[in-house]
Amino acid sequence: MVEPDTFQKILIVREKEKKQVQKDYKIAVDSFEDIASRLYTMLKKKEEAENSYRQLLGNSGQITSLTTHYSFLEKIKLNIRQLETSVNKARTNMENTQSKLTAAHIEVKRFEKLIEQKRWKQLEKEKKEDTMLMDELSVRQFSYNRDR
Repeated sequence: MVEPDTFQKILIVREKEKKQVQKDYKIAVDSFEDIASRLYTMLKKKEEAENSYRQLLGNSGQITSLTTHYSFLEKIKLNIRQLETSVNKARTNMENTQSKLTAAHIEVKRFEKLIEQKRWKQLEKEKKEDTMLMDELSVRQFSYNRDR
């Protein structure tokens, strides 16, 4: 029968793995939040540039100003598409890391439960052995006193 201490050593390893996955998850979340906030900032910048462009159109501005604003808007749109791709990758990475963290947490709990069950069985076995020993001692004592 495997001793609970053996499982305890495995549990320590699993807890270290879980802590590493927790760190990885935090890094993934921070990365996602950083990219998402850059996307938000870029979307706000696009909105402001579009409003400025509309005002230039309404005021019949110079052609060079219009083309400059239009090219600036196109550059912002390109940056937004790139950031959206990055956000999706970061989200996928974060979700994958979260599922790894969940699996690691389940694994740790499983070993904790296994250790608890092994210790409980060991304790029951020791109680049973103690009871048998006490019974045998009682029989011997009875037998010794009867023979006297």
